[in-house]
Order: sequence, then C-alpha cells, then structure tokens
Amino acid sequence: MVTSNVRSGLLLGFGSFMVVSGAVMVIFWPPLFTTQLQKMMTLSPDSMSFSIWRETPIPMYLEIFFFNISNVDEIVAGTATKVRVEEMGPYVFEESHVKVNLTWNDHNSTLTFYNQRFWHFKPEMSNGSISDNITSINPIVATIAYMMRHQRLIIKVPVDVFLRLYHRNMFLTANVSSWLFDGISDPVLDIANEIPNLPLAIPYDKFGWFYERNGSLEFDGSFNLNTGASDFSRLGNVEQWKFSNRTDHWGECGVVKGSTGELWAPEYGQPELFVFASDVCSYITLSKEREVYVEGIQGVQYSANDSIFDNGYKYPQMACYCDIVRDDNCVPAGALNVSDCRFGAPAFVSLPHFLHADPVYASKIDGLNATEDMNFRLALEMFTGMPLSVAAQLQINLLVRHIPGITINNMLPDRDTMVPMFRFRQETATTPEYAALARQALRLRYWIPYAMYALTVIGVLLLIWGITLLVRKLITSPETEPILSDTEEQGGT
Repeated sequence: MVTSNVRSGLLLGFGSFMVVSGAVMVIFWPPLFTTQLQKMMTLSPDSMSFSIWRETPIPMYLEIFFFNISNVDEIVAGTATKVRVEEMGPYVFEESHVKVNLTWNDHNSTLTFYNQRFWHFKPEMSNGSISDNITSINPIVATIAYMMRHQRLIIKVPVDVFLRLYHRNMFLTANVSSWLFDGISDPVLDIANEIPNLPLAIPYDKFGWFYERNGSLEFDGSFNLNTGASDFSRLGNVEQWKFSNRTDHWGECGVVKGSTGELWAPEYGQPELFVFASDVCSYITLSKEREVYVEGIQGVQYSANDSIFDNGYKYPQMACYCDIVRDDNCVPAGALNVSDCRFGAPAFVSLPHFLHADPVYASKIDGLNATEDMNFRLALEMFTGMPLSVAAQLQINLLVRHIPGITINNMLPDRDTMVPMFRFRQETATTPEYAALARQALRLRYWIPYAMYALTVIGVLLLIWGITLLVRKLITSPETEPILSDTEEQGGT
C-alpha cells in the first residue's frame, strides 16, 4: 500500500514536471512551429512547396468575355450616339502553368525561371463556341492611327489612303478562336512588317490577343523570385522581371515588386498586398477587405479599390503611372496605359466594366453593368500564406481618339472613347485535399499550445493535491507536538 508520504511525493514530482514542461513548451512552441513552417515553405529542390509551386496541381480556369459591338451600321452611318456592346461568353479554358529553365542563385537566395502556360478550351463549361463571330475595333487600324497622332497632316493623309485600300472601316469581325490563339491575318500588317524603320513594330505575322502564347517559353518573360532562404518574409517576391528590377513606368510605379500570386510568406494581416502581373507590366495593389472562410479555413480577403490604375487623380502617389509632364495621354482614373509593353498599341487595362473607374468611361458605352463580384480578389490563410481563392479579373480596352487626317479611325460618336475589347477572369480555389493539409498544420499550431496549457493546469492541480496531502500529514501526525500544551493553556488562565 502506497503511504501518504510516497503519494504526496509522486504528486509533487509529477506536478512539477508537468508545470515546467507545459510552461517551456508554451513559450518555445511558436518559434518551433515557425521554424518548421519555414523549412517546408522555403523554395529549394527538396522542399514541400517546390513541387506544388513548379507545376500548380490545383485546377485553374480562364474565363473570357468578349464585347461584341452591335451597332456598327449606325456608327458608320453617323447616327449612333454611343458605342453599344453585347457581352458574349464566358469562353472557358483550362489553364496550367509549368516553371521551366530554372536557375538557382544561392548567392542572393533567388530563383530565375520562365513560366510556360497552356490553355485548353472547355466547351462543356462555356457559354458559346470558339466559332462565334465577334465584331470589334480593328486593332491594327487603331494602332497605326495612334502611332501617327503626332505626325504632320501631309504624312497622315497618305496613311489614311493606304489603310482604306484594304479596309472599308475601322471594324473587324472574326471568330473567338482567331481573336485569341489562331490570330487574324491583315494585309496592312504584312506590308508594314516588310518596310524597315516603320514605327509599327509588331513582331508577329498575325494579330491575336494570345497569338503564339499557348505553350510559349518566353512570352511572359523571365522572372527572378526570392526563395525566402535568407529572408523568409520575402518568400515569393519578384525581384526582377526580364532581368531588370524596373518596368517602363517612372518612380515607384516602375518598381518590380510583389508576388506572382502562387507563393506567399505568412502575411499576418498586412493592410495591403502587391501582385506582380506581367500582363500589365506592373504590380497591382490589393487592400484588406474582410475575413472569409474557404473549405472551413479562416482567411483574409484582399481586393482592388478605387486606387487601382488611379494615375494620380485621387491618390497623388499614383501619378507615376502618367508621364512626368501630364498631358492628354494621361487618361482619367481607372485605366492603365500599357501601350509601351504592347508594341505601341493604344491598349489600356481596367477592372471589368470599368468598375471603380472614372464614370466618363462607362458613360460612352451602352451595355456595361459593373458589379462588385467583378473585382480582383485574393484570399490568404494568414499564418501559412496559403492562397485560399483567387479571382484575377481585368479588362483590355483600346483607346480610340479622332486623329486629324486619318478618317478611317474617326468613326466613333465620341472623339475620345475607351472601347472595351474583352475581359477575363482567372479563377481558382483550394481543393479539399490541400485544405485538409492546411487544417492539419493549423491544428498543430493551435492545439499543441492548448495541450501544453492543459498539461500545465493538470500539473498545478497535482501540486495542489500533493501539497494538501503533505500539509494534512503534518497537521495530523502524532509525532508533531502542539505549539501550546494543555497545562500551559491552563496556567495562563
């Protein structure tokens, strides 16, 4: 039979051990968890994150909506007051990414690579066929007119005659497949590419928004990505694009920064995130919006607000998206000029249906209806940096301005119209399998400290129990003499 002395000794021993162990683990578990997380997330040939990053295993889909101009006859006749568009689609393509030509730069903890992308049409997910005809602005006509805008009239008039030899007007009808991947032949483009020293420097024999891009190794350019090995907080940051740390914009707007959206360091609730988008040759700023739950995982959603593509009208720090000397090339807020990285074409990027943009854009187009669900959004789990959902949504527009002398370009009702060509939504969300992995990591993060707290509490209770037994033993032991004897108490009275 265990004596009370042994019992109290065991309780005190086990209680002390549990209190010390629990307290030590509560203190040291967070850095231990962070260390293990960094080991898993840091990009290296044998890290857990590398295989997921190199070839994204989660299904991705690109949804494309075209804006078909439905009142061309009225515009050509001069009776239209606005450009009227009809949105067609979505035309859905399954998208896959593979990182190729990898070069590890151990001296500065970066990785240089190219992003090879593939698209496959999914007719069962689409609203329409890639044989659907779309009528819109002829990009070749609009580009030549835009490039000639500063030339003398004596030069522009022959250009106008030349364009009219091959085109009746400034509109073009082609099917979805041709607008996107197959390309559209244009005799003007063929002739222009044969004449040296022309400002029209399109290095392709056809025009298509994704022409020669499907499976291309170098179309998106080279990326230099931080692996997080020397500074984990920079994990996933683009350090250079096309072997430079700057783009064509001046000032802060020309800095190459942000993540490509696939790999993030734990963000811990920063008010803003930066996504580097090679399609716009710049980064996009997303602001913290609200908490969300995806597959039962709590995250924070970031989205674009009215500061995106502002050009400095509302937010002075965004003025660098216009030339240093602001002129009529600096368009109202909400559209970013990407002509310098699109072979001089008057291409501008905005949110779909000119969401959050200056109302002047939508006022010239019939058929637009901007809603908040068209916004650019990204949700992250804060402690692991895991992307929970992505809805990358942008719109490609052509700026059509009346150019004196080039009459074929001057048919639109308004002299300065931003014409929407198409919008896209690249959407993905975490799968149940990857959500289960994230939940497992989060359980370790939260449950281990709770278990240690419980261990500490149990240890304290065992200590109290052991001390209670010890005190009770001391009080009731016959070998312990009372402090005052009975005779002393009687003598005192």
